[in-house]
This record gives sequence, C-alpha cells and structure tokens, in this order.
Amino acid sequence: MADPIDARRRFEALSPAFLEVTLPRASDFDAVALLRKGNPEEIARVPGRKNLFFDEQAKILITLKTSETEENLRELLSSIELVVTAHATDAVPQGNGNVASASGKHDLSSQTFPGSSFLDVVSVGDHTYVVFEPTLPLPRPRARLQRPAVYFTATVKLAADVRRTSRRNQKDYLKSYEPLPANVLEPLNHDPVLRGSNVYLSETRVTKVTPPKPISLDDVIKPIRGASKRAYPAVPALFTRIRYSTLPDSIIASLHVETSPLIAGTVDIKGVDFSLDKSPIEPLTAVALPLETHSGDETIFLYKIPSRSPKPSSQPRPLSATIDAVAKLAQGSIVNLSIVMDTYLDSSDADTSSKKTYTWSRPMNASSHHKSLSIQSINRPPTRDTTSSTAPEPGVIFTFTGPATTVINQDFTLQVQCNNCSPRSRRFALVMLQPRKPHRSTALSQNTQPDTADLIANIFNAPPLERIKPQDVLDLNPDVRISPLPAGACFDTMLKFRALKVGVLDLGALRIVDLEERRVVDVRELPEVVALEAES
Repeated sequence: MADPIDARRRFEALSPAFLEVTLPRASDFDAVALLRKGNPEEIARVPGRKNLFFDEQAKILITLKTSETEENLRELLSSIELVVTAHATDAVPQGNGNVASASGKHDLSSQTFPGSSFLDVVSVGDHTYVVFEPTLPLPRPRARLQRPAVYFTATVKLAADVRRTSRRNQKDYLKSYEPLPANVLEPLNHDPVLRGSNVYLSETRVTKVTPPKPISLDDVIKPIRGASKRAYPAVPALFTRIRYSTLPDSIIASLHVETSPLIAGTVDIKGVDFSLDKSPIEPLTAVALPLETHSGDETIFLYKIPSRSPKPSSQPRPLSATIDAVAKLAQGSIVNLSIVMDTYLDSSDADTSSKKTYTWSRPMNASSHHKSLSIQSINRPPTRDTTSSTAPEPGVIFTFTGPATTVINQDFTLQVQCNNCSPRSRRFALVMLQPRKPHRSTALSQNTQPDTADLIANIFNAPPLERIKPQDVLDLNPDVRISPLPAGACFDTMLKFRALKVGVLDLGALRIVDLEERRVVDVRELPEVVALEAES
C-alpha cells in the first residue's frame, strides 16, 4: 500500500472527477472494449435496463473519469474503496416519456468494494477511465411501496485504514514554537512527604475549559460521488409462499413458486434448499433441476416434516427456504435471482389433528350471509388438506369427502355428511363461495395494449382496475338446505362441480349457515382434487 500521506495527496489531486452509474441491458456488454476503441461517450448511450427485480443480483457498471495520469491512478487504486448503495423509492410517474420522480428513500443494501477490484484502467485522450462492475443484491423493501423504484448511488473515497493512518501521522509532533502548559502542582514535587514522586497537572485543566475543537475543513477529504440517472421500476420476479398440510404422524410442507406474469422471457430454477432447524429436509417431489418456467407458471415442491412428538410443541421451529434462479429476458438481459425465506413453523398452526375446529360468527341479518367471508375464515390461513372438519357446536360434525383426481371439463362430486349428536333439532344451509382474488392488470412492457376500460381509467386518473381471477371450478349446486335434522340423525348430500383447469383445484369456501340462530362459519379445509388432461 502506498504511503498514507502520499495517497491522500494523490486522491485530492483526482478532482475534478466524475462517476457514471449505469445498468446495461445486455449482460455481455464490454465497456473496456469501447474505451480502447476511443469511444467513451458510447457508454452513456448504451441501452439500459427498463426495470429491475427484487431478490436479483444487480450487475452495475461504474466508470470513474479523471484527468489524472494512468500511472498515478494505478498506484492510488489500492488505497481507495468504492461504496455502492441501492435505494428504493415510491415512484410517481409524470407522464409518458418522463422520468419518474421519487418520494422518500429506503435503503435496500450497501456494499463496499476495494479499489483493486476494478476491471481495467484505460487512457483516452486527456482523461483516464477506471471501470468497475460490482454486483449488488436487491432485497425487498421493508416499507410498503405502491410503485417501487430503485436507484443506485456510488461513492469513491480513501480506504478507512488509510484515513486513520494519515490522521494519526498528522498528530505525531507538537506544534512548533509553542511552550508547554505550566504544571500547577510543580511546587509539590519538592515536598519530602511525596518522596520524590513526580506529580503533574496542566494549567489548561483548571484555567481553560473549551468545547472540543471542531474538525477543520482542511482535514476533511471530499469523496467522489455519483448516481444513476433514473429510478428503475422494480417488481418481484418470483412469488413464493409456504403452506402446510397435516398428517397423523408428520407435516407436509409445500413451497409454491410462481413466476411473475410481468416476466417477458423464461426463469430457470437452478436449486431449492429447504431446511428446518438448520437441517435439510428430504423432498417428496423428484423434480429435475434446472427447471424452465414461463410467465404465470406455478411450481410446487413438497417436503415431509416428521413430527418430533405426538403433542404439538409450543416452541416455534425455524424454517428456511432458499431458491436460486436465472431469468432470461426477451430484451437480452440475464438476471441472477436468489430468494431467501426465513420463517417459523408454529405447531399451533400445523396441528396434526385430523379434525379442525371453527367458531361461529355473530348473529347476522337474513340476507347478510351471502356478502362476505366470516372473520374466522379470513384470519385463518388456508390449508385445504383434511377430509373432515368439526363445527364448534358440540355434537355437530360435518365430514367432506371428494375424489383424488378428475378430468378437465368433466363433473365430479363432493360428498357432505352432517351428524347431529346434539339434544335438539337443527336447521342448516350450505352455500359455496367461489374465491375472489383480485388480479391487477399492470405491466411494465410498452408492447402491451391496454383495453378501453384501462384507457378511460387513466384519463380520469382512476386507480388500476381489478379483475377477478378465473375460477378453477364451475359450481353446479343450488343452495342446499338441511332441515329439520332431528337429534341423533344423519344427513348426506352431494355437491357437484366441473373442473375448468388442469392442476390442483381451488374449490373456494363452503359456508354453513345456522338458519335458527342466523350464524355462519366458512370451511376452507376442503379435500384437494387434482384435474388431469383428458386422454386422447
């Protein structure tokens, strides 16, 4: 490493210097080749990324331009460091073709790279260019942003150890031609009681009380700063969630990985690591990796977690999932993705009991049971893996049974059995509630043609329209009435559906209405039915 005093002098001589931060669209873009051809202005004109993805490893191109000679600059690079920071903002568009303005700032990640990590140093004319190509992870922001956008800042400064050494070297010697402060305890040095002990107390300690000396501007080394010219819209490339299905002796954990519908290209899932208590779990699905997925595809990985004891433990167990993927975009970019999910497996949420208990809602009006889901159903995470459920009223048991598989565009039935073990007669009604998941029609690509409704909404500055997600099944049932059901009696009925898609079908929720007390309960833990393609 160069002498700290000399390194500081050389760093101060870099000014004026300029830092340019860009994100080229092409992953194989070679900035050094352009500089060697004598075309440094082409770096600013290179096509850039249109948008970024959370959980990606962003590849950033940083160019330092200075008038210092190449020889002096190479000697200085070992004494400097590059700090790259990613910030998330809530971007507010100002119209077509205008750069989005940012409101607020949330730091995503920041990393420091040594100056020796440069790609190359190239001299072009009277200027010297240093090319850096760091990689920075983009985690998801903690704050909830309506339209998140990410921009980058870069800072070149002296390394921390060089700054400390240069500051320490400046304090090795006292200032010239200044006497030392007097010792106010000097007369006591001749006292025989002290037996020749040398006592010292500076007069500045008792006669002068001043605040700390402010930092001189001459001691401050001004860093070189730069930032990206725009904020890049950012969206998740993969949506992930973990669900649990219970068995008498184990828990089946399903890791759902859904490719964003905004992806224009493919996403290759390279590896999936699923661990509990920092111990790997053997998967149940033998999926050959890498797995190529497209926009809107959903991949489910199944894992079997053995129960440690018959009784559920009150202590949550740490659960971790890591997904490594590569997105190959149609615009020519190759993006590396790394998603890490850290959560806890709560035994109360994954009870190995074969029966589920529900709570009735408050008494409702005569026509209100069709309007919305009950509070208990909304707050409870869906599992939909059991074949029987128990209502909270003692002695009333509902059991649901369905086929394991069916064929698309064909009908299948769900058997419902109600056992009234209570001492009084009961009256119930069964109503199927189809899932209503809002699906926003937003896209980052400019090639997407909006429909008339979206154009009208944009003219009047209305919020984005929400479309209902297509249903997995077609409900072919009228409202079913179970009344009167005497004490000790049993009632069986069949619910009929038609499969509309291939895969695991979402039947929605079954609402049980108590016609006497006007209370409802929503059952989401219905049997899982898998729809297969019709054989040709």
